[in-house]
Amino acid sequence: MIERCSKRRMILAIALLGLASAIIIILESSHLRAHEVDIHESHPILKEIPLAEKCWTREEVSILEPCHHCTKEEILNHKPVVCVAKGFKEKIKCETSGNVTYRACHQVAWVEERRFWIFEAVMFVSGCISASFVFLRQKQLDHIVYKRIQKQIATGV
Repeated sequence: MIERCSKRRMILAIALLGLASAIIIILESSHLRAHEVDIHESHPILKEIPLAEKCWTREEVSILEPCHHCTKEEILNHKPVVCVAKGFKEKIKCETSGNVTYRACHQVAWVEERRFWIFEAVMFVSGCISASFVFLRQKQLDHIVYKRIQKQIATGV
C-alpha cells in the first residue's frame, strides 16, 4: 500500500504527522503545568498538617535528603505523616525559619531512570525480534522468486 503513494503524498503525510505531534506535545506540556496540584492541599490527611510545618509554601528551602521511598512502618504509623499520600518523602530545611521537616514528593529519580532503561531494553529486544522476522520473511520471498526464475529458465521462456 505504501508503495502506491507518491513522493509528494508521503512528504505531506509526514509533515502532517510531525505537526500533529508538535501540537500534542505543546498542549500536553501546558496542560500538565497548569494543573499541578500540591498533594498537601488535596489529600485529606495532609491538609491537617499545621501551616508552620508547611514552610516550603512561603519560604526558600534546601533539600537535606532527596526524594526516597517510605518504609512500611512509616506508612502504617503515619510518621512522618507525608508518607501516607504517595509513599515518598524528602527532608527539607526552610531557610528563613530554620524548620526541618518532611514533605511528600512524586517520584524517586532512580526509580524513574530504572523504568526508562527497562523500557529501552524491552523496545530494543522487540525491535531485534521484529527485524529478524522481517529478515527471515525477506529471505523466504527471495527464495520463492529465485525458484520461479529457475523454473522459467528451465522451461525456456
